Amino acid sequence: MKTNFVKQVVPVAVFALAIAGAFTTHAMNERSKTTAIVPGYIKLNPQGTSCEQRDLCSNVNTGNICTVGQVPGGTQLFDKNSANQCTVPLYRP
Repeated sequence: MKTNFVKQVVPVAVFALAIAGAFTTHAMNERSKTTAIVPGYIKLNPQGTSCEQRDLCSNVNTGNICTVGQVPGGTQLFDKNSANQCTVPLYRP
């Protein structure tokens, strides 16, 4: 009876662990693809059509705005949008 139980339960447990590992690995790969360190730009005009690259920032919202030198209260940095304007807010890595 004990041998029969082990023969039935162990393969199911191994299969469940394999599925959990696959989902975890997939989630980690997706997260690494969406997180990127990107150049941060200073807006040289209010429209954001003229920009100057300064520091590196993250495109993932960490709750902290990316600024020049990562100094709180410093000049905010932006990423460029598809129209090549510096209007997309960036965050501290």
